[in-house]
Amino acid sequence: MSKTALRRSFIVAGLLAGAQVASVVAVPRRKLADSREVFDLEQAVPRTVGRWSLDTSIVPLPPSPDQQAVLNQIYDQILSRTYVNPAGQRVMLSITYGSKQNQQLRAHRQEVCYSAQGFRISRLERLPLVLGGRAIQGTRMVATQGQRIEPVTYWFTMGDQVVLTYLERELAQLRYAMSGLIPDGYLVRVSSLDADAAGAFAQHLAFANELLASLVPELRRRLVGGV
Repeated sequence: MSKTALRRSFIVAGLLAGAQVASVVAVPRRKLADSREVFDLEQAVPRTVGRWSLDTSIVPLPPSPDQQAVLNQIYDQILSRTYVNPAGQRVMLSITYGSKQNQQLRAHRQEVCYSAQGFRISRLERLPLVLGGRAIQGTRMVATQGQRIEPVTYWFTMGDQVVLTYLERELAQLRYAMSGLIPDGYLVRVSSLDADAAGAFAQHLAFANELLASLVPELRRRLVGGV
């Protein structure tokens, strides 16, 4: 390992250790969600998004009781929909909201969740996504199980910022903890069934931008971060 890489590892380890100590010393008591509007996703997310409309012919399969119990611990709301455009192309949208994103209850990385369900993950990459007029850090991957090929795009917010890495989550949590607050968070996932991953990813980005344009400004800000 080079001296630069070794120094970087020590810095990261030090920051993580500091965040863990501070999270114990400065135990937050209040939820950020209690001080601002909480949106009912079922009502706030329109059924028509630009040229996309809700596909009522597809009913999302409910998770198993065990999975549902875990989801209920992490999230306050889960919105799952499929949208279709005039050409018959479909995208699946999932927006989850958790009012208490602490050490124990934080949104799961989708590559971990899909792997746990038996999917093989490939083409995993972290990259900037231009959404709502700003560049945010997101994740893309392809999840495969048998004949099912599902390109996935997702990102996650904690409080008022998009967080990508474990370190970013720790530091965001620490920032709120020092103010006595437990941050809330949104997980936004767009996916489709498509063997053409590059085309699917481009479609996800276009759909996500149409989605954001259809939302009230405050919810749009919550989903892509920023003050």
